[in-house]
Amino acid sequence: MYTKILKEAQLSVTDSRIALLTTLAELNKPVTIETLASNLNKKMDTSTIYRSLKALVDRGIVYQTDFREGVSYFEFHGDHHHHHLVCTSCKDRKKIDLCMAEKFPALEKSKDFIITNHIFEIFGLCKNCS
Repeated sequence: MYTKILKEAQLSVTDSRIALLTTLAELNKPVTIETLASNLNKKMDTSTIYRSLKALVDRGIVYQTDFREGVSYFEFHGDHHHHHLVCTSCKDRKKIDLCMAEKFPALEKSKDFIITNHIFEIFGLCKNCS
């Protein structure tokens, strides 16, 4: 599965990229590089992790955000594009199937702009914190 995804994105299929995608899919939530590295089943130096993640993010295979915390989080996109509701108090994150991408063609045309990627999170208070 990951080999196909990498080939379709015109990326080299490497053991490191496969290991990163496998681990991100297994974790099934946004994680920091430290969390990702500690869960990898393959020994990988930090620079390889950063380089590989950059390539995966640039091709839209992995989603990167910071949830306004100043730390990057990474999540495998897979075939299910989604965004998050983020509680500003307890930091709980819930996946949501809401995306504005369907509006992009009209926006690109009206603003003479080509959208290559987007980040979208909604911040507020969860039921427990409100």
